[in-house]
Amino acid sequence: MKIIIIGNGIAGQTVADLARKQDPNALIDIYSKELYPYYSRIFLPQYIANEKSLDNLIVRNEKWFEEKNINLHLGIEVETIFPQKKQIKLKNQQELEKYDKLFIATGSNARFLPFDNPSVEGMFTLRNIKDADEIKRFIEKNRVKDVLIIGGGLLGIELGYHLRELNLNVSICEISNYLLPRQLDEGTSKLLQKYLESKGINIICGQSVSEVLGKDQVEGIRLKSGKSIKFQMILQQMGIIPEISIAKNAGLDTERGILVNEYLQTSDPDILAVGDCVQFNGLIWGIIPASIEQSKIAVQYVFGQNPEPYLGTFWNTRLKIAGLKLSCFGEPPTDQLGEEQLLENIDEDSFICRKVTLENNKIKGAILMGPGKDSFFLNNLGKEVDKEELKRKIYE
Repeated sequence: MKIIIIGNGIAGQTVADLARKQDPNALIDIYSKELYPYYSRIFLPQYIANEKSLDNLIVRNEKWFEEKNINLHLGIEVETIFPQKKQIKLKNQQELEKYDKLFIATGSNARFLPFDNPSVEGMFTLRNIKDADEIKRFIEKNRVKDVLIIGGGLLGIELGYHLRELNLNVSICEISNYLLPRQLDEGTSKLLQKYLESKGINIICGQSVSEVLGKDQVEGIRLKSGKSIKFQMILQQMGIIPEISIAKNAGLDTERGILVNEYLQTSDPDILAVGDCVQFNGLIWGIIPASIEQSKIAVQYVFGQNPEPYLGTFWNTRLKIAGLKLSCFGEPPTDQLGEEQLLENIDEDSFICRKVTLENNKIKGAILMGPGKDSFFLNNLGKEVDKEELKRKIYE
């Protein structure tokens, strides 16, 4: 079997790894526009802050792919897919490459607003190593001191924290009324904000930027409220847009993402899509656990393993954000619980917040901020639990 994978992020390399385990003799080729093998985007803020080297970012180097007998083609873009011929065309090459099964794992692009002066110097978004290098150079060359991050999501907060480590004055502007509305309830978010402010980061919530000031170089911003603030640099971290252009141009069904069925097949059954580029049941997932789960099901299906159909992925975030341990599983609690029940342990002085939402004695969601174990809550997400044991775990 000849397998071609477009993209070498977490989804693409997971497909390659699992496909090799299924068939030692399969021909597997990965094509990536990036010049680097698989690396973790999560650590890009630490790379900018000189806390991690380029080598430290690489998760699986070229030697790993060689040992797995997986052909990794870096810096090579797949220009066109020809589904009827089961072939692809590479950019700047005439010869076509044939496949038996094609996996699209093109990931996503950062959402970026041009405002009215898109060519102004000092406006960036962080998505890859190239972006990180450009940001580092600009900070050093211009001796930047005041930075605004538009977007109070996970990457925006993490980036702000590490730029603060460079002794920069950092502000984060979030259009929602509180940080991380997708992962946290308002109470936990306000505690996180208090923690970030204790680290010297200025937080602006419930506001949006209407204008970037400066003709040739960033001089500041104007909020929709009319207030102007001086900045030398702006980083836009406002979420992702699935990269669907190659699928759309090939005539595959797309909306916001590439449309797939419960086995991750596109509208062409020999082309599958996995990761951030995928839309399933109207949703874009954009989280690492979803990329891994989708990749597993897709590979098992291709090799006739009869996997359980994909039903969607529980929201699952586990990381250290700004030096503070944070785990978010399932759905955050709402103001109107209804049939649900909320169990919580909060210590504001220590920035500890542990909240669990129960529905019919089943864990519907959990937010765990600060020290403490989280494996019990993840392993029992969606399952019925003993309430007394759950209370003990919340206070561990």
